[in-house]
Amino acid sequence: MKKLLALLLAVVLCLSLVACASTPKDTAADTTPADTAADTAKDDAADTTEDTSDTTEPATEGGKNIVWAGWSGEEEATKDIFGRMMKAYEDASGNTVTWVGWTWADTAQQLLIRTQGGEQLDLAQADIGIFNTIAAAGVLADWNEILGEDYLKENFEQSALDVGNIDGKQLGLPWSMASITMVYNPEILAAAGWDTVPTTIEEFEQCMADIKAYDANIIPYAVSTKDATCAGDFMPWLWTFGGAIFNEDGTVAIDSDAAVKCVEWYQKLMNEGYIAMDTGRGEARQMFAQGQVAFYDDAVVAKGQAVNNGVAPEDVVKVCSAMSRPVLNAGDQPQSTMWGHMLVTFQNSEYQQEAAELAKTLVSDEVAMDYFENNGMPPVTKSMAAKDEVKNDAYLNGFLQATATARLEETARMANASEIKTIITEELQYALLGQKTAEQAVTDMAARLNAL
Repeated sequence: MKKLLALLLAVVLCLSLVACASTPKDTAADTTPADTAADTAKDDAADTTEDTSDTTEPATEGGKNIVWAGWSGEEEATKDIFGRMMKAYEDASGNTVTWVGWTWADTAQQLLIRTQGGEQLDLAQADIGIFNTIAAAGVLADWNEILGEDYLKENFEQSALDVGNIDGKQLGLPWSMASITMVYNPEILAAAGWDTVPTTIEEFEQCMADIKAYDANIIPYAVSTKDATCAGDFMPWLWTFGGAIFNEDGTVAIDSDAAVKCVEWYQKLMNEGYIAMDTGRGEARQMFAQGQVAFYDDAVVAKGQAVNNGVAPEDVVKVCSAMSRPVLNAGDQPQSTMWGHMLVTFQNSEYQQEAAELAKTLVSDEVAMDYFENNGMPPVTKSMAAKDEVKNDAYLNGFLQATATARLEETARMANASEIKTIITEELQYALLGQKTAEQAVTDMAARLNAL
């Protein structure tokens, strides 16, 4: 019996050896997770197919993949420009850039979610509001430590750096700075009999009446009446009437005669058909580009919408120009809110130096000139500001004049800015819909703000 078992074992062993020698290797199985580390490494070395499943891996030999996030790369007016920006960096560095984008309204929340979830995030675009939200979360790195204070001072004006500086830390790198002011269509104004822009509220009302008489289908003023942009547009008008949301010590100041007069003025514009409900910044831009609006509030990016609609960059001022906001009384200071885009990097980024080089590319003269000429974004470096193309640009000059007296939004440094803006928007809407008097709406604004 023992001899028989030994014989059977010998036969099985021989058959096994034959099978191993004659069976071809299954190369398809080599890429499965069950492979040994040695086989995986060998296969990786032989495999030249790009793997995009993990954005932290370089797409080119020796390169690194940088994740850049924001919203402008999602918008039709700037998508191609952002593609050229990334290519400029990739060609110069040998690294690659992965763009991660959302709508502007979702960007702050998504940046926080991504950082808290430990996902790769190396560079992000942030406007002033988004910047303050993510800066308060304590996730941003200090550009002073990455780029050096000397580089920053040599290339940027202190006023631009101040917007992104919190408690001595340069958490935001200036990318484009101007103000949100009023934009108008010169052709519509000329057709309504206005060769110059109105400078006082009285003139502004007459101009809107003339536009309405010229073409009843045109909305004279597409001021925002919904979402956060409603509160944003309301603030400089509140300042124009001499009011404010908060006192210097942070206490609520909106329950004032000036605020009531401002809301009553909004109601008057609504009753006259000069403004419309359910209008946000996006709707205003579209209608303005289609010649359905004479005035609205916007930043320099208004140019991008016009260019995207087929207007040559040099002809934009014929249909889209900036102006100072009309004042209550002649001699008053025109009001506008400071606007700007910054670049931020993150404490947990493994590629801060690479992100810094990408940021340098984005503010470089060549890339900044492309962004400026095709989207109207005002450059912020000293070298670009000195160029004749920038100094002599009629479109940009309108914004720069308004920027001279621009102020940060009152909620800019507040962690609960979104709640404050929601309250202002809701109460203003109640007044515009006739559900509350101006006085009641302002009183309720104050009560709700005090309850925060």
